[in-house]
Amino acid sequence: MSTLNEQVLPLGDPAELVISQDILKQIGVGAGDKVEVAVSDGALIVRPLEEAERARKIAAATRDIFDRRREAYLKLAVGPE
Repeated sequence: MSTLNEQVLPLGDPAELVISQDILKQIGVGAGDKVEVAVSDGALIVRPLEEAERARKIAAATRDIFDRRREAYLKLAVGPE
């Protein structure tokens, strides 16, 4: 994991956080690319928008499979009678 100490710069409203080219390269984005920005447990998460959309599709497909096969999974969890 790469760690840098940066400063939030005033830009009016909102403020601006400058991210180094090295960090941008590590997450696979460059200037002008669209990203998803989220906060989780006080941490700022930035990832390429394409990756975020792919993760949402995989999560939705996984939920759908579990929902459709819920009864079978519950029977497996109980084990043989």
